[in-house]
Amino acid sequence: MNPQTVLVTGAAGGIGSAIVARLRGAGRRVIATDVRLPAAADRVEGAIYVAEDLRDPTAAARLAAAVPEGILDGLVNAAGVAMFGRDGSVFDVEDDTWDDTMRVNLDGMRRLTRAALPLLRSGRGRSIVNIASIAGTRGMDSPLDAYQVSKAAVVSLSRSIAIQLGPEGIRCNTVCPGAISTAMIDPLYQATPARRDDMLARTPLRRLGTPEDVAAAVEFLLSDDASFITALDLIVDGGWSAQTK
Repeated sequence: MNPQTVLVTGAAGGIGSAIVARLRGAGRRVIATDVRLPAAADRVEGAIYVAEDLRDPTAAARLAAAVPEGILDGLVNAAGVAMFGRDGSVFDVEDDTWDDTMRVNLDGMRRLTRAALPLLRSGRGRSIVNIASIAGTRGMDSPLDAYQVSKAAVVSLSRSIAIQLGPEGIRCNTVCPGAISTAMIDPLYQATPARRDDMLARTPLRRLGTPEDVAAAVEFLLSDDASFITALDLIVDGGWSAQTK
């Protein structure tokens, strides 16, 4: 029997690349896509890399066509952007920043999930995992409104997808990371070490998360061990969001 096939977006990012590595290590066949692919030396051995920009409305159809045998067992929508320095309060953020954030974080996920559905119906795993954020489930200390709204929309849409596709045996869940140490967020902590110290102090486990922490949660939700789990928002934040302040 062929290994299960999983399509992973955002595969060049810190979380996305960790997901690709985790799934390959578990024996999955992985199609990895991003707008810019990692250098050859940084690619996960055995993964199939395809460059696509999810802001392009035609990208989803091309990615679906790239799936071998037209059968998909899992879909991981990990592509996402947070435009630090441009995003902020809804009263100040420019329209292009708002629109670009939505195109990647929400519209790309929506179009690809729709294009992948016929392939998932033919698959075995039949699981969709969307990477959201705890920013989409609660307020933030400093507004990053385009990002926060886009991730809240991912959580809400994922629940709707789960309810609609449940009768077909197709599951849909989200993983909501908290403070994860990635190349996107680390420069902020380097520029303001007090911000990192504050996050560590407010996290019960007293550490930042790693991309591998998120990848482990994704692998679980894709697996048969999670076969009765759908419409779940799995929070991976070291306990940060459980606190009242």
